[in-house]
Amino acid sequence: MCNHVGCGERTYATPRQLCDLIGGPQGLVWLEHAGEMDWCLCAIDLPKTLERAGLRWMQARGTKILIVER
Repeated sequence: MCNHVGCGERTYATPRQLCDLIGGPQGLVWLEHAGEMDWCLCAIDLPKTLERAGLRWMQARGTKILIVER
């Protein structure tokens, strides 16, 4: 299972989708495949990306899902 980000009722699974949550592509912190907006979120450093966007988050126990606290 790839990484996902959950916020409210929405789940984000690609860099393109995550841009909606963080305010645009300039906030993405890439690990690999920079610029590949439709890859899975494994290409993104999610903790750094969410922190850069000023979002509080926690990891769901035993999963690769990061939950954004709103």
